[in-house]
Amino acid sequence: MIASIKNNCLVDFEHELSQILNTYSNEVEKAKKIIVFIEDILKQLTDWLKNHVFDNIQEEVKFFKEIKPNIVAKLIFYKEILLLVATLPLDKSKRIKHFEKKLDSINQFHRKNREFIKYIKSQSTHFDELYFSRKQYKDLFLNDCMVINQDAKLCTSHDYLLAEVIAYELLALHIENRIDNLNQSCAINTNQFNSNLHWTAKKIDLIELIYALYEAKVFDNGQADIKEITHVFEKAFQVDLGENITRSFIDIKNRKTDQTRFLNQLQTALETKIENDLN
Repeated sequence: MIASIKNNCLVDFEHELSQILNTYSNEVEKAKKIIVFIEDILKQLTDWLKNHVFDNIQEEVKFFKEIKPNIVAKLIFYKEILLLVATLPLDKSKRIKHFEKKLDSINQFHRKNREFIKYIKSQSTHFDELYFSRKQYKDLFLNDCMVINQDAKLCTSHDYLLAEVIAYELLALHIENRIDNLNQSCAINTNQFNSNLHWTAKKIDLIELIYALYEAKVFDNGQADIKEITHVFEKAFQVDLGENITRSFIDIKNRKTDQTRFLNQLQTALETKIENDLN
């Protein structure tokens, strides 16, 4: 397998990785086995790179742009998986926020490196020799080598950054799937929850109410997720509020006057009722 990697081929590596994935079902055990496997591969590559001279610059760029980053990316990804699992809250209602916090950090990484990511996504090559060859790296004061020793013989200025880009894309997809699964598990079974009530006011009014209750932290001591709260209201009042209530909330914030229109109507209606009863 190492021989094929040295020849700029990842087929054998991916095959071994698939075998590990298919052998173990437990997420933590699977991640640990893969980490050990990849670290062994990287150790062998480290020993090889210390003395290896590529035949030409094109081969070197290919290795540091297409081969090594894809291997290191898997290592980063599975280490992040272990960290996510190790810090996962016991309280199910807090797990979505736990995952969303990690998504926020990934988004910050993307914003910080958006020019480089744009370069990669557009399949540009004009800076390849600068970014992905060791010759150019010797003249740069950059320090992106976090996995293999920080040695100009072992890495280039941007191959580890590219590995991070690949890893965080995989991680973002993984986290989004975990959030979707949590939302589905929190969803109320329609066979167990029956209601004859229908929401007959405007949908935007209900969204305004939901956000008010969410921000007031009245559910699960403020740990409930906005999507879960929305789903409960949809089931309770047989109304579809759409996929993106955040867009509706932006519309509420953009009102030039009377931003809390529905809440004000509720307050007026209740105060009128109290006043009439007292009189």
